[in-house]
Amino acid sequence: MRKPNLPSVDHSELRTKKESAMSTRPKSILEAFEYIVELAEDSNLDENFFEKASVHIKYAARKLKLTPMQTVLLAMFVDRSEDSRIMISDIAKYAGCRTTKILRLSDEIDVLEKKHYLRAARSRKSLSYRVPAGVLKSLRGNHPFVYQPEPVPDTQAFFDRFDRLMDEKDDDEQTHESIKEETKMMLEEIQDTTFAKELRRQGLCDEDMLLFVFMAHLYVENDDDNIGFHDIDDLFDDDELPGWVKCEFRGRTSELFEKGLIENVNENGMARSDAFKLTEKAKEELLAELSLNKIGKSSKGLITADSLAAKTLIYNSSEKEQIGELSSILSPERFARVQDRLLKAGMRAGFCCLFYGAPGTGKTETVYQIARLTGRNILRVDVDKIKSCWVGESEKNIKSLFDRYRNICRESTLAPILLFNEADAVLGVRMEGASHAVDKMENSIQNIILQEMETLPGIMIATTNLTTNLDKAFERRFLYKIRFDRPTPEARGKIWQTMIPGLSERDARELASQFDLSGGEIENIARKHSVSAILSGREGVDLDEIIADCRCERISQNSRTRIGF
Repeated sequence: MRKPNLPSVDHSELRTKKESAMSTRPKSILEAFEYIVELAEDSNLDENFFEKASVHIKYAARKLKLTPMQTVLLAMFVDRSEDSRIMISDIAKYAGCRTTKILRLSDEIDVLEKKHYLRAARSRKSLSYRVPAGVLKSLRGNHPFVYQPEPVPDTQAFFDRFDRLMDEKDDDEQTHESIKEETKMMLEEIQDTTFAKELRRQGLCDEDMLLFVFMAHLYVENDDDNIGFHDIDDLFDDDELPGWVKCEFRGRTSELFEKGLIENVNENGMARSDAFKLTEKAKEELLAELSLNKIGKSSKGLITADSLAAKTLIYNSSEKEQIGELSSILSPERFARVQDRLLKAGMRAGFCCLFYGAPGTGKTETVYQIARLTGRNILRVDVDKIKSCWVGESEKNIKSLFDRYRNICRESTLAPILLFNEADAVLGVRMEGASHAVDKMENSIQNIILQEMETLPGIMIATTNLTTNLDKAFERRFLYKIRFDRPTPEARGKIWQTMIPGLSERDARELASQFDLSGGEIENIARKHSVSAILSGREGVDLDEIIADCRCERISQNSRTRIGF
């Protein structure tokens, strides 16, 4: 197998140029960072390192208005910015020092976080950091990053922003206390709105105020009128619901009950002590300005067709033909005719499709592109994320999902796509004679989905990596089953050229023949190559770097710890 031709390098000449550059005033912050990081390797961050790197540290520190140590730390974090979970131990290992030494610099790292150069993720088990994309963009422009908080002009913007705060909480980038403080600041911004005025009038303590805002956000954003303790867990650190919350809610002694803002969910004439919702009074007096009609609430959380970016996907020939046929059928006019004909023939009008195959072969992205081409919105269900919520309430939650989908179908001109992404957990073979509670729950979930597929009014597409464990009952109900194979060498070559347009056809063929990578893996490498080009200011394609990244893409092939790209 012929390997790509590598350019010859005069290492002595490069070394001379590099030594000369070390003492020359840098032209940009990123250039300064490059030399700082290079000198920091195995330096123990000692005085000798600071002396050698002084020209570049002083330049970057002055531009960024940071201390020398903050500048050095930021340079090492930026060099590892591709990693979304940068550990203190990674920085220490690279610098050749004890983790405790970097921990002693926590005050300096805290300053970087306060200036929004870093985002911290704090969980019970670990502390990690990432460099936001906005920071990289600023550094590329050779100027310091200036954080501009998103304005909150009205009540809807308040709840949208709170929803994003909870997403950040899920990623451990917010704490209970930080959300409470940000919520208070946002309420100050919208202090003249009906919601803020009425909330102030209730005279709630900070904790009860936050609990109400959280429950109101579930109603506003998700149309949730059945909130359990497992939902409220999310508001607290490490998902540990304090005992006082459970005690006050179960005993109805919370101020939220006393002021008529929440009530127990009523099921079959019985009040549930573990499920709660906003009262009609709360909705009418505090949320009236939002005009939350049924249509508006049902459509929340949908991925709209016009928000999906066009993306060129390369398929093997067998996949291409089937996907083209399915896309044609799901076009608005043709789909309406097909459904009408099926109904007249006494057949099910819903379309259930299965995309299965190896990870990284484009299953989910294909659903997005079909939705974009046919003008259909997507209601996406990430099974792994919602499955934990099913414990104890599995039937209610999965039925609510399909009820919501039916409401959207009734309210929409075009039926959206119900996407069960990574549905391995619910498509596997059911347990016969299940005796354990978890197995019974799994079977119950599967049975409900099977029943709902029989009467589905629109389009359901499930994606899965499984190939051998598919339950036969599900197999029968999927009208279209499209297998996504790993790309052939020819397809891989086209993917390489699509992802890295500057790559020559010859080099693309060589990479395709040498490395058996999926489309997703190639895209990862292409993104890494782009980030590296941004950080280094490089133009054009670095084939050596691409080859190195190909060899390191799979963890099993890369056991060496490294920092950077």
